[in-house]
Amino acid sequence: MSINSDQFQEICNGVWRDRAMLLQGRGFLNGDAALMRAVYWRLSKAGIKVTVSAENYGSAQTLSSYEVAVNGLLEIHGRPRFDAARYLNELVQLYNNELRDNC
Repeated sequence: MSINSDQFQEICNGVWRDRAMLLQGRGFLNGDAALMRAVYWRLSKAGIKVTVSAENYGSAQTLSSYEVAVNGLLEIHGRPRFDAARYLNELVQLYNNELRDNC
């Protein structure tokens, strides 16, 4: 399924109309994240799904999505708070070095 800009704008307008309810029930999320979550779920409800294929699993978008998810978990549960970027970058670099060395 695809979506055009008018349909996407309508989803965003709906999120804006419902913002008071969405922000009240946001839990640990800040306001921006709560609104983005609402857009995500409304896209999903509209039938927009992640395409499941081997090509997508290795994309930069997939990597970025997991980094965001990991950072979100650490934002909630990391004590004291810390920036995980250097650890994640090192992990990815080690993996890429290993791939290069084994080719």
